[in-house]
Amino acid sequence: MKKALILVYFTILALSGFSQSTEIVTDSISFDQSIEYLEKNSGYHFFYSPEWSKDIYFKDFPKNIAPESAIRWIAQKVALNYSIIDEINVVFLKDYSLKTNYAATYLKYLDQKEAFVRDTIQYEAPKKQIDEEVEISKEYQLFTIGSPSKNTYTKTATLSGKVSDIENGEALVGTVVYIEDLKNGTVSNMYGHYSFTIPKGRYKVEFRSVGMKTTYRNIVIYSDGNLDVEMRQETTALKEVTITAKSEDPVRNLRMGMEKISMKTLKQLPLGMGEPDIIKSTLLLPGVQSVGEASSGFNVRGGSTDQNLILLNEAPIVNTSHFFGFFSGFNSDLVKDITLYKSGIPAKYGGRVSSVMDLTLKDGNRKHFKTYGGISPVSGRLIAEGPLKKDKGSFIIGARTTYSDWVLNLLDDAKLSKSKAKFHDLQGNFSYDIDDKNSIYLSGYYSFDNFDYYTEDAFEYSTMASTLKWKHIFSPKLFSTTSAMVSNYEYNIESRTDSTQLNSVKYNLNQYGFKSDFSYRSSQNHKIDFGLNSIFYQLSPGTRTPIGDESLISAKTIEDERALEAALYISDEFDVTHFMSISAGLRWSFYTNFGPKTEYNYQNGLPRTEESIVDTTHHSSGPINFYSGPEFRFSSNIRLSNTSSMKIGYNRMYQYIQMISNTAAMSPTDIWKLSDRYLKPQRGDQFSIGYYKKLRNNTIEASVETYYKYLKNIIDYKGGAQLTMNEHLETDVLNGIGKAYGVEVMLQKKTGKLTGWINYTYSRVQHKIDGNYQEEKVNNGDYFSANYDKPHDFKFVTNYKLSRRLNVSSNFFYSTGRPFTAPVAYYDLGGSQRIYYSDRNSFRMPDYIRLDLAATINGNLVAKKLNHSSWTFAVYNVLGRKNAYNVFFRTEGDQVKGYKMSIFGQPIFTVTYNFKLFGNAKDDF
Repeated sequence: MKKALILVYFTILALSGFSQSTEIVTDSISFDQSIEYLEKNSGYHFFYSPEWSKDIYFKDFPKNIAPESAIRWIAQKVALNYSIIDEINVVFLKDYSLKTNYAATYLKYLDQKEAFVRDTIQYEAPKKQIDEEVEISKEYQLFTIGSPSKNTYTKTATLSGKVSDIENGEALVGTVVYIEDLKNGTVSNMYGHYSFTIPKGRYKVEFRSVGMKTTYRNIVIYSDGNLDVEMRQETTALKEVTITAKSEDPVRNLRMGMEKISMKTLKQLPLGMGEPDIIKSTLLLPGVQSVGEASSGFNVRGGSTDQNLILLNEAPIVNTSHFFGFFSGFNSDLVKDITLYKSGIPAKYGGRVSSVMDLTLKDGNRKHFKTYGGISPVSGRLIAEGPLKKDKGSFIIGARTTYSDWVLNLLDDAKLSKSKAKFHDLQGNFSYDIDDKNSIYLSGYYSFDNFDYYTEDAFEYSTMASTLKWKHIFSPKLFSTTSAMVSNYEYNIESRTDSTQLNSVKYNLNQYGFKSDFSYRSSQNHKIDFGLNSIFYQLSPGTRTPIGDESLISAKTIEDERALEAALYISDEFDVTHFMSISAGLRWSFYTNFGPKTEYNYQNGLPRTEESIVDTTHHSSGPINFYSGPEFRFSSNIRLSNTSSMKIGYNRMYQYIQMISNTAAMSPTDIWKLSDRYLKPQRGDQFSIGYYKKLRNNTIEASVETYYKYLKNIIDYKGGAQLTMNEHLETDVLNGIGKAYGVEVMLQKKTGKLTGWINYTYSRVQHKIDGNYQEEKVNNGDYFSANYDKPHDFKFVTNYKLSRRLNVSSNFFYSTGRPFTAPVAYYDLGGSQRIYYSDRNSFRMPDYIRLDLAATINGNLVAKKLNHSSWTFAVYNVLGRKNAYNVFFRTEGDQVKGYKMSIFGQPIFTVTYNFKLFGNAKDDF
């Protein structure tokens, strides 16, 4: 009987209809108008069916009597039964009555259910299970937003709030907040905050987030107000594995070329070195490539590795790897959200011409303390998180280290196999809510690597970064984030090949940043972002010091560089019609370098060489060179139907700091150079168009994107260029232009036991170096393939959930080999034999093919126990292919012989043990 009463109550609420407010007439008012009057002047909320109330009108409605008397008067007039539930909710029934107190009945039902579970299974029912049912009951409550007496002259109000995980209080990024009746919604930002303006009235609000159970709230909104919502993880019998997720419906949102990487998926993929790699995971996406196995950095749509801006809690990170690219520089257990912008880059980002990767750290558990980590054959990690003050502040700290020397023994290179390597890092984040409108965040990152290359060289490099953020909510429509950050990267190289050449070289790059971002939502379909940001560069290009008394190397210091980069931006997102949305933005960037600095002047009519230096100019402290320019951002979404759309986008970016390197892969010992008189800022213009379609009841997403990118002032080098400790670097650096174009096709399945995606990219990237003199030309000034030009790229990723405890996954890669330059003939010059090389990058390495497999076995899923653990077994390069990383040539006698170098020439087996103390079986590792 009690269950039947509960079912009746839920059914009444589900069928309840709500009417828009209208003006009350003096002689006769409708049933709806009388109820509206009582709600505004009492404290009651009313529930009834509009089907039988729409034709009911009253004369002489009693306005000046007690609400309870008015309720009885209405019931008697139309022969209705009514019940008052929880002292504030009034339910009108036409043919039967509901005579119970819902709150007492429901709580008693829960108590009985708990006792039943305890007696039957012989252990205490977890408190979280009961809490979950109480949480579900919120979906059937009516929440009043604002006050009926406020802003009575306006027809709209702003609904705002925060969405968080009920288990740990972590803000949920990218949660879709949607009202079906209005066909309108919004998305929560990186702090879980959402805000949108809607007409006043009663609505059912839907909250959807990746990996979380969809929840609903019934609201009546009178004026601006707040609605915070807690969501819990999906707990179906066979939990779906989320592969990737856009921040919104990919058919409806405005962003092109934006990818969000699911941390759950990342941890289920086959692991090359026993732990997830955030940077390597991007290589599974269309339009993202690398030059070879275990290489550091990545190339996005024809851009070089230094053309990617990587932000960790808004602090720029220069080196993103350990052990020269074998290990990730980031601890994936601490990362909450990863967003990669390949195009359609928001106006608030700048400084690189190809892409932006934005990594957001977790805030930490605001409810419970827990520790977890993992151990693999090469590394170990440990994480601790918990509340600083329950539900107001939290922390999360993680540390990693390695014992990876044995990995070097697997390599074919004799010197590498006798070398030593180690690294460790530390990451952390602290957050605290001062009040409902102010929150502060403090994050830190430290990374250290040491590599001893047998008896020849030794490397040490480290990164330190920290960010302090203040989030302030001015109103439901306006909020801001103000940040100050610092980032330091340095390395030290020791050369020990010859005792007469012993020396060390130190390099240092400091970045100090400040930014203030504002977001204003003026209406339900109009959002304005604006702000400013700046970054100050302090660069020490190199200090060389001799080591030992036998060294003949002289001490040398390259002059320091300093520069300031700043920008103002504004962007506007709005709906033009119900089927077309536009985002337009303008970012104006400014750059100037400062003295003291020495500039070398070269003779006109001659190429720049040390021999053509005619004099020098010495600048004292103060601005020297100044650059500025507009950066346009535009994207448009044209919805062709409910399941398909077309998008068009354009963006321009400037880059004022550039990496100087003559290798195709990014290296920790590369140097960075600030723009000056001779090294002009790079500029990138990208046009893109795409078609997006949802198939099979929205379970499959298909997309096709094509793009064209024009690059200006790209960097190349003269033959035999000296890049380190060169005070005349401009004599070895060449400027040119580039073009990149391609088509990306992706098919993705996100739901069910079998999930995954398949994508294919055809792309080309070509450079043109055509200076004024022959020494400043490459390939006689014609276009040639860039070092990372790989036309065909195919990826296939699958994930199969065999059971709640067993998951298997695989990756398959195929790509065209990258180009290289080869010797093709001999020729005599002055009686000596010389080698003649082909045109730049006219040959290609063999195609790259790799298959990886992994299986994850979780421990038993008992909710309450000390430790929840899992084992991951992975095989990297199952086929054992000796994929070429590089091709090099040696003169042996009277012949030049070519050799192919491979990093992994055999399958790599790894086993990782993950553990979580004081955790929950539902949590993912």
